[in-house]
Amino acid sequence: MSSLPKAPNRRILIVDDEADVLDFLKIYLESFGWQVTLASSSSEAFVQLETAAYFLVLTDIAMPEMDGYEFISKLKDANVQSQVVLMTGFGYNPKHTLIKIYKTIKCPCLFKPFNRVKLAETVQQMYDEYHKDISQDPQTPPSS
Repeated sequence: MSSLPKAPNRRILIVDDEADVLDFLKIYLESFGWQVTLASSSSEAFVQLETAAYFLVLTDIAMPEMDGYEFISKLKDANVQSQVVLMTGFGYNPKHTLIKIYKTIKCPCLFKPFNRVKLAETVQQMYDEYHKDISQDPQTPPSS
């Protein structure tokens, strides 16, 4: 997989094997004006990442093909420039993949069911973080 260069965008790639989660996130985040692409597997996500730059990859931790740690590791190995936020429906467990991720890769985690305010704030923070070292196209309106 080849990494696309960073570019100003409002695109979010959501990776989850649960259709209900994908549907909710697409409707909710598009209501804020974000451009949402859905992937129901990590392999589908990698195909999407070949076609467009995303400021954010929002991914579930527990998926059939590979867990969140493996997925994020492959993103890093491929030098994908997107910010990453994890999602999980599991609470704290010292053996959970989330603990392994926190020890090696620093990224936020959102818990299901979602706190909508926290979700919206986290997405905006990731947008700001991704774009902090990119000069905006003067024709692109700033985020609100």
